[in-house]
Amino acid sequence: MIVAPLILSTISCINSTPTENCTSWDTTHNTDLKFRVETIQVDSGWGYAVYVDDKKLIVQRHIPVIEGFHQFDTQCDALHCGKLVVLKMIKGEMPPSITRQDLIDMNILKQ
Repeated sequence: MIVAPLILSTISCINSTPTENCTSWDTTHNTDLKFRVETIQVDSGWGYAVYVDDKKLIVQRHIPVIEGFHQFDTQCDALHCGKLVVLKMIKGEMPPSITRQDLIDMNILKQ
Protein backbone atom coordinates (compact mmCIF):
# COMPACT_ATOMS: atom_id res chain seq x y z
CA MET A 1 0.00 0.00 0.00
CA ILE A 2 1.34 3.45 -0.93
CA VAL A 3 -0.16 5.31 2.03
CA ALA A 4 2.06 3.85 4.79
CA PRO A 5 5.45 4.70 3.17
CA LEU A 6 4.22 8.17 2.23
CA ILE A 7 2.99 8.87 5.76
CA LEU A 8 6.17 7.56 7.37
CA SER A 9 8.44 9.58 5.09
CA THR A 10 6.40 12.74 5.52
CA ILE A 11 6.03 12.47 9.29
CA SER A 12 9.81 12.17 9.56
CA CYS A 13 10.18 15.59 7.91
CA ILE A 14 7.31 17.37 9.71
CA ASN A 15 9.67 19.15 12.11
CA SER A 16 11.56 21.99 10.51
CA THR A 17 15.20 22.01 9.57
CA PRO A 18 17.20 25.20 9.01
CA THR A 19 17.69 24.58 5.28
CA GLU A 20 14.12 23.55 4.54
CA ASN A 21 12.03 25.42 1.99
CA CYS A 22 8.89 26.39 3.90
CA THR A 23 6.89 28.05 1.13
CA SER A 24 5.16 24.99 -0.34
CA TRP A 25 5.01 21.21 -0.44
CA ASP A 26 3.59 18.89 -3.10
CA THR A 27 2.74 15.21 -3.13
CA THR A 28 0.67 12.80 -5.17
CA HIS A 29 -1.39 9.92 -3.86
CA ASN A 30 -2.25 6.87 -5.97
CA THR A 31 -1.35 9.05 -9.01
CA ASP A 32 -4.98 10.20 -9.03
CA LEU A 33 -4.79 13.07 -6.58
CA LYS A 34 -2.23 15.82 -6.34
CA PHE A 35 -1.97 17.67 -3.02
CA ARG A 36 -0.19 20.98 -2.46
CA VAL A 37 0.24 23.04 0.69
CA GLU A 38 1.25 26.68 0.38
CA THR A 39 2.01 29.06 3.20
CA ILE A 40 0.25 32.40 3.28
CA GLN A 41 1.23 35.49 5.19
CA VAL A 42 -1.58 36.80 7.39
CA ASP A 43 -1.46 39.83 9.63
CA SER A 44 1.60 39.34 11.84
CA GLY A 45 2.09 35.63 11.20
CA TRP A 46 1.49 32.72 8.85
CA GLY A 47 -1.28 30.41 7.71
CA TYR A 48 -1.62 27.80 4.98
CA ALA A 49 -3.78 26.75 2.07
CA VAL A 50 -4.35 23.16 0.94
CA TYR A 51 -5.01 22.41 -2.73
CA VAL A 52 -6.29 19.15 -4.17
CA ASP A 53 -5.78 18.83 -7.92
CA ASP A 54 -5.07 22.58 -8.06
CA LYS A 55 -8.40 23.45 -6.39
CA LYS A 56 -8.16 25.36 -3.12
CA LEU A 57 -9.88 23.20 -0.54
CA ILE A 58 -8.75 24.65 2.81
CA VAL A 59 -7.52 28.07 3.88
CA GLN A 60 -6.31 28.16 7.47
CA ARG A 61 -5.49 31.70 8.60
CA HIS A 62 -5.00 30.86 12.28
CA ILE A 63 -3.80 27.99 14.42
CA PRO A 64 -6.62 25.47 14.79
CA VAL A 65 -7.76 24.12 18.17
CA ILE A 66 -6.46 26.96 20.34
CA GLU A 67 -8.87 29.62 21.50
CA GLY A 68 -8.75 32.95 19.69
CA PHE A 69 -7.19 33.88 16.40
CA HIS A 70 -3.46 33.25 16.67
CA GLN A 71 -1.38 32.93 13.54
CA PHE A 72 1.56 30.54 13.23
CA ASP A 73 4.77 32.23 14.36
CA THR A 74 6.85 30.81 11.53
CA GLN A 75 6.27 29.91 7.93
CA CYS A 76 7.65 26.41 8.61
CA ASP A 77 5.15 25.83 11.44
CA ALA A 78 2.29 26.71 9.10
CA LEU A 79 3.62 24.43 6.37
CA HIS A 80 4.10 21.51 8.76
CA CYS A 81 0.56 21.81 10.05
CA GLY A 82 -0.72 21.88 6.46
CA LYS A 83 1.33 18.74 5.68
CA LEU A 84 -0.30 16.95 8.59
CA VAL A 85 -3.74 17.94 7.30
CA VAL A 86 -2.89 16.38 3.93
CA LEU A 87 -1.62 13.20 5.60
CA LYS A 88 -4.89 12.92 7.50
CA MET A 89 -6.83 13.42 4.27
CA ILE A 90 -4.81 10.67 2.58
CA LYS A 91 -5.59 8.37 5.52
CA GLY A 92 -9.29 9.11 5.01
CA GLU A 93 -9.85 11.33 8.04
CA MET A 94 -12.60 13.74 7.10
CA PRO A 95 -12.64 16.37 8.27
CA PRO A 96 -8.84 16.28 8.73
CA SER A 97 -8.89 17.89 12.17
CA ILE A 98 -5.72 19.00 13.93
CA THR A 99 -5.66 18.19 17.62
CA ARG A 100 -3.98 19.95 20.51
CA GLN A 101 -1.64 16.95 20.79
CA ASP A 102 -0.72 17.30 17.10
CA LEU A 103 0.37 20.88 17.77
CA ILE A 104 2.38 19.80 20.81
CA ASP A 105 4.03 16.98 18.83
CA MET A 106 5.08 19.49 16.14
CA ASN A 107 6.47 21.88 18.81
CA ILE A 108 4.00 24.55 17.71
CA LEU A 109 2.23 24.58 21.06
CA LYS A 110 3.71 24.03 24.49
CA GLN A 111 1.96 21.73 26.96
